[in-house]
Amino acid sequence: MSAKLINNANILLSTTIDNETINQKKKKIAQNISKNVKIDGFRKGKVPLSVIENRFKDRIIQDSQNEALNDLVRDSLKELNIQLDRIIGNPLITKFQNNDNGIEVEAKIGIFPDIDLTDYEKLIPFVELKKVSDKDVNSRIEELAKSSGDLVEVEKEKLESKDIANIDFEGFLGDTPFEGGKGKNYDLEIGSKSFIEGFEEQLIGMKKGDIKDINVKFPDNYNATHLAGKEARFNVKLNAIKEAKASKIDDEFAKKMIPNNKDATLEILRENVKTQLENENKNKALNDLKPKLIENLIDSFKFDLPDNIVEQEIDVIFRNSLQNISTEELQELQNDKDKAKNKRESFRDEAQKSVRLTFIIDKFAKRNKVEVSDNEFYQTIYYEAMMMGANPKEVLEHYEKNNMIPALKMTILENKILNNLLESTIKKD
Repeated sequence: MSAKLINNANILLSTTIDNETINQKKKKIAQNISKNVKIDGFRKGKVPLSVIENRFKDRIIQDSQNEALNDLVRDSLKELNIQLDRIIGNPLITKFQNNDNGIEVEAKIGIFPDIDLTDYEKLIPFVELKKVSDKDVNSRIEELAKSSGDLVEVEKEKLESKDIANIDFEGFLGDTPFEGGKGKNYDLEIGSKSFIEGFEEQLIGMKKGDIKDINVKFPDNYNATHLAGKEARFNVKLNAIKEAKASKIDDEFAKKMIPNNKDATLEILRENVKTQLENENKNKALNDLKPKLIENLIDSFKFDLPDNIVEQEIDVIFRNSLQNISTEELQELQNDKDKAKNKRESFRDEAQKSVRLTFIIDKFAKRNKVEVSDNEFYQTIYYEAMMMGANPKEVLEHYEKNNMIPALKMTILENKILNNLLESTIKKD
């Protein structure tokens, strides 16, 4: 057997699994099957091996080859004095060829790379927080008073920005209505950007009773995948033009805004609003700087990547990209293998950056003992469901069914690590 360390993250294994080894493993696997299987005409545990070998031929061959390959992986680690827990992913098989002597095997084994985080502090952009002024607090309280007040219909000739439109609407893809695209007597503030981009602007100028078709395009990353990137038409009727009659700003208003505090006052509300604005400013500052921090980490920490993990990530990105291309382009890729291969290869750089960041985040998480709790995971599921208007249980089942839970947990962990790094500059200040 030949096993050598290609670099800090890959082992190249080259050997031949001899026929005797394979036959021994086949016999052992067949014996194990015979102990538990029930076949008509035979007592349990008394089924002849010849029957087992014939009935479960494909399974026995597959299992024997997998066992032999696993043995080789373990032997190669011992030879190179590498711990088993450094293995990551499944071996990348580059050759698996039967010959007279057995099976000729070549495989790349991925291992966790060593990453030196020395001087990482200099890579973190400084977070400068925007101060919250009394004017900011007053403006937010006025917004709350307006949004919590009663909506009243007003007599206006035409709908304008900042008005509240009471509408009936129904969405269509072509001439076919789509699920979740219908509503009646919906109050929509023009300019709030709570609907798809371009929808609200096209309502401006409508008169009470007007019916109009609105044409929009759903974003490519829209949560509902069956609508993502699609052009849609909404048939809209303007029932009424409304405005919000602001609530009176006093202690009673404060009690309404802080229902869990019966002793709430306007001063307490002001303190709460100031804290909320400070948190919003901090979250915005962190989110704005995350791309720069990610770029710094990826560019500064150079280490070898396991080929099997990179190839796996390329496959994921490639498959996801196929969801957003036209039927014609998909058929073209299916009919032209070279074009499909080139399309997949175009994602290599993106995949390498993604894998590199994942290892860096993992290193920080282990170093600082940061984990994702069950509560954080379920909160994320609940929030995503709320944003989609979906049932949290169904969203969770979707993640489970598509084996997406590890990826979601990694995303949560990445956000925690990046936030912690950026917040460290605030603490220093």
